[in-house]
Amino acid sequence: MTSVSVLNLSTRPRRLDPIAATWGGLIGGIGLVVAGPRDLAVRVTIVVIVGVIAGFLTGMRAIRHRLANATAAWAVANVFYVAFVIAASVVHWITGRQHAPAFLPGGLRQWGAVTLISLAATLGGGVIANSLLRPASRRSNYS
Repeated sequence: MTSVSVLNLSTRPRRLDPIAATWGGLIGGIGLVVAGPRDLAVRVTIVVIVGVIAGFLTGMRAIRHRLANATAAWAVANVFYVAFVIAASVVHWITGRQHAPAFLPGGLRQWGAVTLISLAATLGGGVIANSLLRPASRRSNYS
């Protein structure tokens, strides 16, 4: 018999684990925020490292469908980035002290390329987690 908790009211498996996607998205979003104002090479380096970590952590937390959860984490990371830029722009508008971050740093093409690299890195981290968490083969010597 499957136990029912407050967070899991259904016994059928869900495709996405919102907690895994949100945690991975938070890590990825922080990486996008940190990478935003940097030169392109540094941005790509930060986005790749943080993307792999975010995808890996999402995959480690998710029970099933690790690549789908990594994709959701990438989407959440972009939502966090947009929310940060909006909040920083409002603070800049109210105080006028700091420069607000650019919504599309480097222009649309460069931002799009960095975002797609971030997606590839996040999926790469999910693939690593998926390969480490596969069930043992039936021909295992330990049975």
